[in-house]
Amino acid sequence: MKTEKEYLQVLIKFILDSIIILGSWFGSYFLRFFVIPGGVGEPFGIFSTMAILVWVLFLFFLNRNKLYRTTQSLSWQTEVQMVIYSALEVFLTLTVILYYLYGKRVSRLTIALFVVISTTLLLIERILINRRLAKLRETGKLVKRVLVIGYGEPLSHYIEETMSNPIFGLKLVGQYGSNNLGDKRLKQYDGDLDKVITKTDPQIIVIGYPTEARDVEKKMIGKCYDLIQQVLVIPDLPFSLIGTKIVDYHSIPIMQLNDVSISFFQRFFKNIFDFIVTLIGTIMISPVLLILGILVKVTSPGPVFYKQKRVTIDGKVFWMYKFRSMADRPLGEEDGKWTTKDDPRVTNFGKFIRKTSLDELPQLFNVLKGDMSLIGPRPERPELVDKFIHEIPGYQLRHKVKSGITGWAQVNGYRGDTSLTGRIQYDLDYIKNWSFLFDIKIFIFTFVKGFINKNAY
Repeated sequence: MKTEKEYLQVLIKFILDSIIILGSWFGSYFLRFFVIPGGVGEPFGIFSTMAILVWVLFLFFLNRNKLYRTTQSLSWQTEVQMVIYSALEVFLTLTVILYYLYGKRVSRLTIALFVVISTTLLLIERILINRRLAKLRETGKLVKRVLVIGYGEPLSHYIEETMSNPIFGLKLVGQYGSNNLGDKRLKQYDGDLDKVITKTDPQIIVIGYPTEARDVEKKMIGKCYDLIQQVLVIPDLPFSLIGTKIVDYHSIPIMQLNDVSISFFQRFFKNIFDFIVTLIGTIMISPVLLILGILVKVTSPGPVFYKQKRVTIDGKVFWMYKFRSMADRPLGEEDGKWTTKDDPRVTNFGKFIRKTSLDELPQLFNVLKGDMSLIGPRPERPELVDKFIHEIPGYQLRHKVKSGITGWAQVNGYRGDTSLTGRIQYDLDYIKNWSFLFDIKIFIFTFVKGFINKNAY
């Protein structure tokens, strides 16, 4: 799915849009009162304060008009129309606010200049970015690998549209289970689906069957419903599924299975919240971190910190940091076991910091690095992930969001040597019902319920 790259692309647009909006606002002020004849200087403080309002309004309308989606769903022509439409909405809203709700008069020419300049620059920016992205997609430098599963007219239509338009940035890597009715231009696969997915390494899986093969389609959806890859189903309409999002792909209706409905701005503010709170918290508890580090060092031989490979969003592997709580072992010398009660590997001081969760504090640095979030499903080791995805339904879906220091499962008692099935249900419940207020609730519960847990050994 590569959501990190998609998020970065939208973040770049957001930053450039912000620079253009604020630059256009102050540039319009300069033109009106220092370049165009007849301008009488108005207090710069008023325009500085209003800049925040103008910036928020413009970003609100750009976002409402779907210009900050993390998936490519708008043609460049539609995007240009939406930029112009957003600018008109900003102009009308500003007019109402300034002349009906705001006590002080503001130069109408300045507002007109701002709308014209900002709209022009935003259009130029979007056109240049889209041309660059289109070039990268056409040359194969920014493509998503797609495995199609099934056969039939709707799927054939999807294949034809994708192959005829390299600008979409989609590369078909093969067709599975075509029942000898597959597209001859694609490599055909049969047999074990897991092995085919491993071999073709797709970011997107598209499933499509004719109506008469509904049972086969249902079986394939069952095999793919908990994959970390984006799974799309092309329905042979008419029929509907409650709770499933349907999008339009060049007149082809497509259902997105288990799609994480977290918008760009929701994710952006979650990341900002993580960074600011973690930075402040790390500074505040730095003396505690220092004391704990010293105690770890003097109570048992070995390094202060222990790092271990864990899995986060999109299956990305990263090094997670903890205060060492066990006897020192060479890096990579793992036994693949969870810690149990009276585990002989745990040091005396290690028992204390594990019981109080103080050993987890170095993960604040993982949050600052961007590997983790404050709130999210707890990350697990790669070897255990490989084991659990074949044993626990829905386990892989945890990796559709960034892992966290604490989560909904943990504040409900699921940590350490507890039921994996119960833990996964809480993790999936968190992802399905995510909101910023939900994160705040878990954050507060982490402190209210305390760090000491009977299942932390």
